[in-house]
Amino acid sequence: MRTVNCARCGRLYEYNGISDYCPICMQYDEANFQRIKEYLNEHPKATVMQVATGLDIPVKMIKKYLREGRLEIVEAENFFLECEKCGVPIKTGRFCDSCIRDLDSGIKKVINEAKSNINNINNRRSDEKMRYLDKNKIK
Repeated sequence: MRTVNCARCGRLYEYNGISDYCPICMQYDEANFQRIKEYLNEHPKATVMQVATGLDIPVKMIKKYLREGRLEIVEAENFFLECEKCGVPIKTGRFCDSCIRDLDSGIKKVINEAKSNINNINNRRSDEKMRYLDKNKIK
């Protein structure tokens, strides 16, 4: 593991490969998410601004939960969250369905090209011919 600074408080901590937050801020973050979850159970279809003001939680934090796919916007007309690739409105995550398909097919194409290149290299190596070099004849 490597030591990094917490994205929220700047404290050093051992990065676990999962969260950009130190353990203390991770608990704070999870507690805020639970508060939002309870608020939404009591106030279904509340807007982002209603949740933010009702719980005194920064809109930026709510947007982070939306980007992580932990929350979803339920209203049909959404201008709060946009696809990071094409900019169309989305309800949760980072990308719209169309861009996810494009990214997925792009990744599959790269993987197939890499496999093909590896196969070509392996085939060339197996075709390489050898001969015995008699050092006495070279002199």
